[in-house]
Amino acid sequence: MNNRIDKIKLNHWLNIRKTSIDVLNELLSNKLNHKISLDDLESLDNHSIEIISETLSIPKENILQNDEVPAFIFNTKKEIEKTKRPIRRGGIHYYNYYTLPSPKGYVAPVLIDILCPKDKMPVLNNGHLEPAITVSLGPNDIYARFAKKINKDTFLKFRINPEDKTNWIVGSNYYEPSYCLHTYSRATNGPGRILSYTTRSYIENLFGSKLNENSFNVLKKKLNVERPNRTFLFQDMYNKGYDLDYVSKKTKINIKKLENYFKDNKKKLSFKEISKICYLINSNPKDYIDKKFKEDPVGKYYFDYKDSIKTIRNFKSYQIASIASSSRAPDLAGYFLKVKNKTIKSVTDLLDNNCSHYLVTKGSMNFFAEENKKIQKLKIKEGDSLWVATYTKHGFSGDGALIKISDGQNFNYLEKIDIGNTYNLKMTLARGRKDKVNWGYDTN
Repeated sequence: MNNRIDKIKLNHWLNIRKTSIDVLNELLSNKLNHKISLDDLESLDNHSIEIISETLSIPKENILQNDEVPAFIFNTKKEIEKTKRPIRRGGIHYYNYYTLPSPKGYVAPVLIDILCPKDKMPVLNNGHLEPAITVSLGPNDIYARFAKKINKDTFLKFRINPEDKTNWIVGSNYYEPSYCLHTYSRATNGPGRILSYTTRSYIENLFGSKLNENSFNVLKKKLNVERPNRTFLFQDMYNKGYDLDYVSKKTKINIKKLENYFKDNKKKLSFKEISKICYLINSNPKDYIDKKFKEDPVGKYYFDYKDSIKTIRNFKSYQIASIASSSRAPDLAGYFLKVKNKTIKSVTDLLDNNCSHYLVTKGSMNFFAEENKKIQKLKIKEGDSLWVATYTKHGFSGDGALIKISDGQNFNYLEKIDIGNTYNLKMTLARGRKDKVNWGYDTN
């Protein structure tokens, strides 16, 4: 973010505040010694920007220009190795961390060298808010621990794939939910490494200043932590002025059944009954159904390399195999990718609506990306890494393998839902990107 006002953003906030540029200048007349114009914003100094932001009652970041996110970012193995930093835990040199390429301000995945020896019980971390996918990269198996109490779910061998025919599927992998304790140690005398793909949590602002302390504490008290969807359905009814008696009469659902549903998680309403309620209050029933997730008692979803092998399939010009994911984090997913294509032509057969990271695990290849109808080409090899933006045509040729993991930091599922709910989407897409139109006032 630079220190210049973005014309589109300022115009947007003037519209939100129902304030014309003329009215803004009147409000600024005793604070600035010059008038501002939407066509002449580059000369404004930081003091002027602060005054404008204060007058509109917004953080100045809301109207500053952002650097455009690139179509892709490429780091060589050598560049990644320069980010190496040691981590100590339990009194020993425990890990080495390396950061993979990402746009400024994004949560970035890391490579981690596992240094804790096999004869030492690995020391648990404290977990973190952000969900993650972790992949064992080898060259040797490691141990993974997930709780103080040791059992088959909380301590396991995180295996690599020893099979020559399928070893482009490098190793086992798992999905890790928020605040899942975890740690690793070697399972042999040799080295081990993981790819830890941690993404941003969409609820992180709730733990900051978005809610005041009272609001957050009441939320915690009111929330059904096992079935939060039920709390939000009840609250949606209440927000719109519907009590259970009225809902019962209008939907013909027995009042006791409704009361029990919101008091006892073992009680059920059918999807048809939830749909009746939502039709009455004009809400989406899919937001309020009870959900089930693939996970074990500590919340993770473990995918052995043999599970990945079972999913091998052809996709576009590649072979791919699935990596663990969870419907708890709809944007976070990935696959192993095998490239066996010696064409000299440009290959741009991949187009994702999430941004993606690629880590080259074997071989040498060509990477192609199309931006504004122009093709860029890079030579990539084992240890290199790429970040590719949402809706960027790209692809690979050559002979090698990669791990691809995508997330929603560039374009997330909540935004996709909002787009799906948007009326007159064609017009909104045409205007919303660089809207210079005011909300209909006269100007001097």
